[in-house]
Amino acid sequence: MPIIMKTDMGIIGGGPGGYVCAIRAAQLGLKVTVIEEKTLGGTCLNVGCIPTKALFSATKLLSQTAEAKQIGLTYAPPAIDLGKLAAWKGQVVATLVGGIETLLEKNGVDVIHARGTLASEGHIALSDGSSLEAEHIVLATGSDPVQIPPFPFDHPSIWSSDDALELPEVPERLAIIGGGVIGLELATIYNRLGSHVIVVELLPEILSTVDLDRRTISTLKRALTKNGIDVLTNTAAESFEQNETGVLLRTQDGEEHVVDRILVAVGRRPRTRDLGLESCGVELDERGFVRVDDKLQTTAPNIYAIGDAVPGPMLAHKASMDGVRVAETLAGQPHVLNYDLIPQAIFTDPEIASVGLSESRAKASGSEILVGRFPFAALGKALGMREADGFFQVVANADDHRILGVQIIGAEASDLISEAAIAVQSGLTLEAIAETIHPHPTLPEGLKEAAENALGRAIHTVNR
Repeated sequence: MPIIMKTDMGIIGGGPGGYVCAIRAAQLGLKVTVIEEKTLGGTCLNVGCIPTKALFSATKLLSQTAEAKQIGLTYAPPAIDLGKLAAWKGQVVATLVGGIETLLEKNGVDVIHARGTLASEGHIALSDGSSLEAEHIVLATGSDPVQIPPFPFDHPSIWSSDDALELPEVPERLAIIGGGVIGLELATIYNRLGSHVIVVELLPEILSTVDLDRRTISTLKRALTKNGIDVLTNTAAESFEQNETGVLLRTQDGEEHVVDRILVAVGRRPRTRDLGLESCGVELDERGFVRVDDKLQTTAPNIYAIGDAVPGPMLAHKASMDGVRVAETLAGQPHVLNYDLIPQAIFTDPEIASVGLSESRAKASGSEILVGRFPFAALGKALGMREADGFFQVVANADDHRILGVQIIGAEASDLISEAAIAVQSGLTLEAIAETIHPHPTLPEGLKEAAENALGRAIHTVNR
């Protein structure tokens, strides 16, 4: 097999793990080649977080327009040009993809558009018939939507999350199988677009894989109901039947629901099959994730794996930090990453964001804790935005007041969590937040007020 080139680091996959790893490694003096079968940016940029958040932002305008008459502003009913909306979303994605291409080029990273598989130690076979010799190989292959047998994605009435983000239509009635992050974010978007949405969740509670307290989940469920989204928990979607009235969805509890489309959003699985891993001795665990050590090295020498291909939260920012970690390790600058301190944002309405320990997990650890909360309804900025739902919650160690975790449910929680992430990552105390002057009137004041509440010295809410 001819070798088209030699490189210090060959990365299979150009998503948020792969391209970030490539740029950082190039900055540290390594010669890097990225192999991407499809489009740079991976799942997050092309069929995940970016298009989802673009549509979340766009459809927020619809809900704001509908509610504006409450404050004396009346608009004509909005008309949705679905094709134009999809095109705009596509342009957002294309702009960012172009940005990645430029960054890779400016950092001297070579990009090969082909499918790459492991051929032997230090060799990557390319789908064009050539090969690449690399001193180090990084598997950054991402993930795919999970398909469940009774609901095949090749049926015209069954959507994956990828399909839903293409905006093929706005079904009058949409059933979503899965009450996790992906399912609820898409439920929010399609509900705003005008679909009557029903969410079917197998487990006893929605967002069960996220470390959130019951109070946060209850607040979200009330908002989902208020917005007209029906949530069924503790029941499985068992089968469907196409008929003249639509799609008949049968659930485990014996109920039948007539809908127009079924969206399967039960999670994602690592894209680790058919990569030639066995040719190099790279092992998978029982769930299909690549086995790695604490340096993200696989069971094969000089082969690393990052992002969705390895155990841990399937988050783009986690994948990026994995990439930085591998690049710096190979350049002789070991990088430590604590997965317990990775913040997460969920784009429902209201938004949810968290970092560190929940109250329940902190209590389970056996430590004495302090908990402070502050409602959005007591923030002048939130009331002026007509965004009074939700609260800030701070959990801290009772002995030294070190902040262990923060949960925020409410408007712009995804932006507000970053201050909390710094606090948890840096081991800051309640006093550090409470005694920092926050500008008024703003939403971040809520974090300061929650810290003051935990210390028993809150001014604008009753102390616990």
